[in-house]
Amino acid sequence: MIRLLLRLLRITDFEVCASCETLKQQLSFAQAEKKELTEVLLGIIKPKVYEAPAAELNPVMQTSALFSRRRAALESKDREEAKILRSSTVLGKPDDRLATLENELGIEKEGII
Repeated sequence: MIRLLLRLLRITDFEVCASCETLKQQLSFAQAEKKELTEVLLGIIKPKVYEAPAAELNPVMQTSALFSRRRAALESKDREEAKILRSSTVLGKPDDRLATLENELGIEKEGII
């Protein structure tokens, strides 16, 4: 009743009840606990990244060789790259070939929501 009169008279200097303070404390405690739990779960899910030493790949020479020799050289280069990718332990890698293909086709990247 007193609060109603204080609000009607627009007097804002009044005491805050103990139950409101308790609820505010419980809410802040629950929010902190939720934030800590989220950080722990993200720490568990996030994979550890191990850097592998870069392997030297010999570039394919552009010569006037027969097509079968060039094809064999390109296939061996692809096999080496596939071997490196299979032996890699990193789970998430950007796909550079997709980006170059999009650039060649003139497709713009769409925003991720």
